[in-house]
Amino acid sequence: MNAIVLSNIFVRVFICGTIASFVVHHFISFLDFRARVTHGAKLPPEIAATEHAALFDAEKIAKINAYKNAKYFCFIPSSLLSFSVSMLLVLSGFYPWLFNVVCRVTGFPFGFVSTYFCAFLFFILAGLPESILSIPFELFHEFNIEKKFGFSNMTLRLWLTDQLKSLLMSLVLTAVLLAAMVAVLVKFPDLWWVLLCCVLFAFTLILQVLYPLVIAPIFNKFTPLEDGELKEKISHLMEKVGFKASGIFVMDASKRSGHSNAYFGGMGKSKRIVLYDTLIKQLTVDELVAVLGHELGHYKLKHILRRFVVMVPVEFALMYLLFRIAHGTSIYTGFGFAFASVPVEAVQFIGLFLASLVVGALQEFLSPITCFSSRRDEYQADAFSAKLLGTPEPLISALIKLNSENLSELNPAKAYVFWNYDHPTLAERIRALKTEK
Repeated sequence: MNAIVLSNIFVRVFICGTIASFVVHHFISFLDFRARVTHGAKLPPEIAATEHAALFDAEKIAKINAYKNAKYFCFIPSSLLSFSVSMLLVLSGFYPWLFNVVCRVTGFPFGFVSTYFCAFLFFILAGLPESILSIPFELFHEFNIEKKFGFSNMTLRLWLTDQLKSLLMSLVLTAVLLAAMVAVLVKFPDLWWVLLCCVLFAFTLILQVLYPLVIAPIFNKFTPLEDGELKEKISHLMEKVGFKASGIFVMDASKRSGHSNAYFGGMGKSKRIVLYDTLIKQLTVDELVAVLGHELGHYKLKHILRRFVVMVPVEFALMYLLFRIAHGTSIYTGFGFAFASVPVEAVQFIGLFLASLVVGALQEFLSPITCFSSRRDEYQADAFSAKLLGTPEPLISALIKLNSENLSELNPAKAYVFWNYDHPTLAERIRALKTEK
């Protein structure tokens, strides 16, 4: 194990990128906090002009601001600790030390099996410090903030059960994915960037099929929607746009939280519509249909397919970049790794890990691009729902009720919206729907 080389270009990119991301994230979050202090008590005119403006009385607005402030004040120490740990793990030489320890345990590099177990242990243990240190903040958020504002119905026993299920599932999925990854890295050292991308895309598609059938039921109960007006109108809406699903299900979300949502899950024959039971309680039939009209808009306008088509060349380009970095020796020596008798080709999973650290340090600066694209899709899906139903009013009232029930911010800072919001604000969506009308 060598010392970290601070003059190394990859180490510098990691350090500068991590610091810059931390500063920008906190600065943008502070601007949003200041906007709440300055303008948080004001009701946007777009909302004030609707018949549901009474949902946002002074008490509700104060509760919204208090909820957002509580999350912000929890975010500050959590983010600071995460930043500090991330920097410490790199600068202290923890990763080379961990690799040497794991190598002694597994007998690496004497074959595929030992390489696989070395990679598996390394990836699991490398993420352990941050995972453990995040637990107190997760508990505080769930049992203090969410409980205080009337959202959390979680018990400590249920929380622990969920954590155990998530841990076991993560271990299984990681084991399977790493087996494929190591096989590709070992067998095709000069072509793994292409094959690994194909493996990741295939893995993602398989999870899309399995999630509603295998994974989601581990955590929640899914009951077919009862016959009645709601099911009839949803079925009619699906026929109208040519959307086929294996069923319409209600999820027992209220067992854990009062937050509400609806989504489409699965692919092919596993594709289904899922409504949170909290959503059904909060909205009228027409409002629920309008919300599903919005989700059908994403399907009909091919937003998901378009994102996939765009991401394919991006992912291949990114993987090629990681491949080129991992094939050199500079990134290994820069982060303190020394392989005296081991060829670089045998430890490219370490190179992939280090390259991901470097590229991940810059990921924050892609947020405005991805958020802008997502907000544009949301506007189009809103307009689709309004046209499908012949009026924007049910969707407008649904959005207002959901904003009120979920205590979503009414006057976020424009810079914060630009940087972090993948959905337009409530006022912006109402304004666009009124214009569409």
